[in-house]
This record gives sequence, structure tokens and C-alpha cells, in this order.
Amino acid sequence: MVEETEPLKDDEALAAELVLGLLDGDEKARALRMQLSDPKFAQTVDEWNARIDPLFQEIKEVEPVASVWDGIESRLDGGSSSSSAVVQLKRWRMGAIVSGALAACLALALIVGPGTITPTSEPRSVAVAQLTGNIEGLVLAVSYNPETAEMRVDVDGMPETDTAPEIWVVDQDGVFRSLGQIGRDGVSEMTVPSDHREFITSAATLQLTMEPPSETPHAKPTGEPVATGKITII
Repeated sequence: MVEETEPLKDDEALAAELVLGLLDGDEKARALRMQLSDPKFAQTVDEWNARIDPLFQEIKEVEPVASVWDGIESRLDGGSSSSSAVVQLKRWRMGAIVSGALAACLALALIVGPGTITPTSEPRSVAVAQLTGNIEGLVLAVSYNPETAEMRVDVDGMPETDTAPEIWVVDQDGVFRSLGQIGRDGVSEMTVPSDHREFITSAATLQLTMEPPSETPHAKPTGEPVATGKITII
């Protein structure tokens, strides 16, 4: 008896899903191998990158009003903010902030169809990260525009302490480079120092520590990170 297997995606669909970050496991490994070994497939991936990047720049972040999230939380586990369900909701909420524009790009690409979008400029990239740690409910969503060097940090679930949250970029060399202190909740916007911009890559992580309040970045952290997240370039 022949075992049925799921049919392989055509190269066009596979390239699109690789660019959109929808692949994982063996399927992602196969696509990456094809990108390295098959020039035609690599060109298809480049074409999808060129189509998607301009669309991403046009998508503006829209988050449901606070009452929507509050209403959902109040119905989970009797409104207990310490429940695992509420914690998962917060993480999902922050993840939605990071990935919302990407999902919108996918929807538009599927509606319009491949080959119908003409890039109006050179492809541009954005760096994103979602930071979580051992503090229950604490989640940070980060986005960075390398063209303007502007970073946006959306914080949710930060407990009250005498210290202030400070965000760091940590490259493969393991060195902590401070990007500055941020607000305890809501959105903080900052300009990444010029000598740190080269480290905002997919090989680095963003980490959060709690430091003495300061108007200038610290040279190194005084304690262990309370949240960390891998940088992804999209």
C-alpha cells in the first residue's frame, strides 16, 4: 500500500511563503536549500521580496481599542490577570502588533496575485522583535526602521519597581550595548545611537534589564536580563 503524502507546493507559492515567514521545519529547510542551489528559485524569492517590501511600508499599525482587549481579559478565568490564559493573551496581543502589517501584506498579495505588483522603489527592510521573560505577563513588541534609525517599543505588563527598564542590543560577541531607557508602559520611541545601528541584525538579540533611572545609557547592565527576544528582519 502506497502511503499518501502531501503534494509539494509549486515554486511560486513556496517562494512567497518563505518571504512571508510562513514556513517552518522540513519545508523551510527545503526552501532555503533551493534558494542556495537553484538560481531560478532564488530569483523568484527576490521577486517576492521586491513585491512585498513596498506593500509593508504602506501598512499602518492599527490596534483595537483598549476596551476590546479588556473585555476579552475580563472573560478569561474570571478576570484574573495572573492566569496563564491572560498571560497568553497578552503575548498574542503584542505578537499581533509586530506581525499585523506582515499579515496584511499576505492578504493583499493573495488578492492581487503574483506578478501584478510593480515595486516603486528599492526593497526596504524592517527589524522586529518580541521580548518575553520570567516576569509573568511582561511582553515587549519592538520595531526598528533602519532608514530613519527610529525604534518603537510597546510595553505591556511591566511591574512597578524603583528601577527603570533599559533595552540593549546584544550581538554575537556577547557585548551589551545600551539603546537607552524606555517607559514602563505604552509606547516608547527612540533614535538608535549611530554606533549601535550596525548591530540591529538577525544575528543579534534585544534584551531588557532593570537599571537605576538615568537620562543617559549605562555602559553595562547591573543585573540579569528580565526579557529577551531574537531580532527578525522582514
